[in-house]
Amino acid sequence: MPAATRPVAGSTPASLKRLIVMVLAGTVLLWLTATTLQRSLQSTAESVRGSASPAYLDAVQARAALSDADRAAWQSFRSGAAQLTGPGQQYQNDLTNASQALQRLAALEPPGSAGSMRLQTISGQLVTYQGLVEQADAAYRADIALGAGSKGELGFAYLTYASSALRDPQGGLLASIDQLAGPDQQALRGQLASIWADPVLLVAFAVPALLALAGIAAAQAFLRRRFRRAVSLPLLLAALLACGLSAWMVIATLHADAAFAAAKTTALPRVTGLWQAQTGAADSAAAALRANAGSVPGTASAGLDAAATQQAGSALDADLAAAESTDGLPIAVPVLVVAIAALGYFGLWLRLNEYRG
Repeated sequence: MPAATRPVAGSTPASLKRLIVMVLAGTVLLWLTATTLQRSLQSTAESVRGSASPAYLDAVQARAALSDADRAAWQSFRSGAAQLTGPGQQYQNDLTNASQALQRLAALEPPGSAGSMRLQTISGQLVTYQGLVEQADAAYRADIALGAGSKGELGFAYLTYASSALRDPQGGLLASIDQLAGPDQQALRGQLASIWADPVLLVAFAVPALLALAGIAAAQAFLRRRFRRAVSLPLLLAALLACGLSAWMVIATLHADAAFAAAKTTALPRVTGLWQAQTGAADSAAAALRANAGSVPGTASAGLDAAATQQAGSALDADLAAAESTDGLPIAVPVLVVAIAALGYFGLWLRLNEYRG
C-alpha cells in the first residue's frame, strides 16, 4: 500500500510549489496591469488639465480679447468718446486680458520650441498694434482740437492701420495667434482621444484579475482534494481582497472615464463655443464700425462675457480634476496586491509545511 501511494504523495509538494508560483505570478500581473492602467489614465488627465487644455484656451481667449479690443477702439472713435477717454476702458481691459492669456501660454511653451518663438513674434506684433492705436488716439485728439469742423480723419487712418495689423490674414496678429492655437488644438484632441481614456481597457485589467482569482480558486480546490480542507482562511481572504481591489479599480476607472468623457464631449466644446461665439460677434461689430462713417446702432457692447466663459471653464476644470483623481489607488494597489500575495503564499505554505511535518 505505501508503495502504491508514494508516487501520489511525492507529487504533492511539487504541486503546492507550482500553485505558490501561479498565485504569486497572478498577483504580480494584477499589480502591473492595475498600476499601468491607473497611472496612464491619471497622467493623461493631468496632461490635459495642466497643459494641453490651458494652452489652447489661453490662445482662444487672447484672440477673442484682441478682437474685442479692436471693436472697443472703433466704438470709442465712432461715438466721439475718444476725444475724452481715448480707445476707452474696455479696450484697456481687453488688452490686459489678452496679455495675461499670452503670458500664461508662454509659461506652458517649452523654451526654444516653435510655439515659444511664435510667441515672441506675437509679442512684437502686439506692441506694434498698441503703438498704432496710441498714434490714432493722439492724431484724433489733435485733429478734433483744430475745430468743430474737423472729423479726426488722421486718427481714423491710424486706427485703420492698427486694425489691418491686427486682422491681416497674411501675417496679422490674430492670424499669428490662430497659427499658435492650431498645434495646441491638435495636441489637445490627440490627448482627449488617448487609448488610456478608453473604458475598453478595463478588459485588459479583467484578464489578470480573473487569472489571479483562478489561481487562488485552483489552490483552494487542490487543498480541498488533497488535504480535505473545506476552506483555507488565508486563501479566502486573498480572494476577497482580489475581488475588492478589482471592484475598486473598475469603479474608479469608470468614474474617471466618465469625467474625462464629460470634459471631452460637453465641457470643452461649451467653453470653446462661448469664446468663438463672442469672437465672431466682436469681429462682426468691428467690421460694421470700420465700414460705417457714423456710429453704428447695435454695435455698442460691454465687451466679452467673462462670467459665462469663466463658469464654463470652471466646469471643464472640475471634470478634468475628477478624471485625474486617484481615489487612493496609487497606495491601495501595491498594498492590496502584497497582501493578496502574502495570504496566498501563507495559505499554501501552511499545507506544504504540514505535509513535510
